[in-house]
Amino acid sequence: MHPDTGYRDARNSNGFTLVEVLMSISLLAVALTLLMGGFRFTSKAWDAGERATEQTAELERVHRVFGNMLDRLMPLSLQPAEEEGYAFSGSSNRLRFTAQLPPYPVSGGIFTLEFAVTSDKDLDRLELTIAPFNPETFRNGELRTDEKSLLLETAGRLSFSYFSSDVSEEWQSDWPEQAVPPQLVRIQLQESVQPWPEIVVPISIDMDHACVFPELGGSCRL
Repeated sequence: MHPDTGYRDARNSNGFTLVEVLMSISLLAVALTLLMGGFRFTSKAWDAGERATEQTAELERVHRVFGNMLDRLMPLSLQPAEEEGYAFSGSSNRLRFTAQLPPYPVSGGIFTLEFAVTSDKDLDRLELTIAPFNPETFRNGELRTDEKSLLLETAGRLSFSYFSSDVSEEWQSDWPEQAVPPQLVRIQLQESVQPWPEIVVPISIDMDHACVFPELGGSCRL
C-alpha cells in the first residue's frame, strides 16, 4: 500500500475540507444574491404595472365623466337681456356650466355642474359638484349641495383651457360668460412624475340656435 493512501482515505471519510466549505458558502451567497435581485426586480416590475394600471383607470374615469357631462351641456343664456351671457364660464382652475341630467339615480332636470381644481399642500384635486340650476347664483354663488365627487388626486398641476377658432388660434386660460362657449375644452396635467396625455373634449351644441327652458333663465336665440 502506498504510504499516502491511508491519509487520503481518512481525509475523505472525515468530510469536506475547509476550502471546499468556503467555496460552497461563496456559491450559496452568490445564488442567494441573484435570487434576491430577481425578487426585487419582479417586485419593482409588479409595482410599476400596478401604477400604470391605476393611472390608466384614473385617466379613463376623468375622460369618461368629463366627456359625458359636457355632452349634456344645455345652451342656456342668462338674463337680463341687456347683460346677456351664457351659463358657461371657465378659468384655469374652474369650469362651470349648465347641463340636463337624466332622472336617475336622482330627479332629472337642469343642473349647474362645476369642475374645480383645489390645491392642498403638494396635491391637486379635481372635483365635480352638481347642484340645481339657479340663474341668480350661477355667476359667483357657491354651489350648496352634497353632490360632490373627487375624480382625481395628483402631485402634478391640473389646469383647464379653452379654444375657439372664432376667438383666437391659441388656447385661452379664461372664458367669460359674455362669450359664446368654446369649441373645445382641455384638461392638462403638468409637472407630474408620470406622463399624462391631455384630455380634449369638443362642445358640439350650436349655442346660437337654441331656445331652451326660458322659465329657468334661458332665452330664444333664433
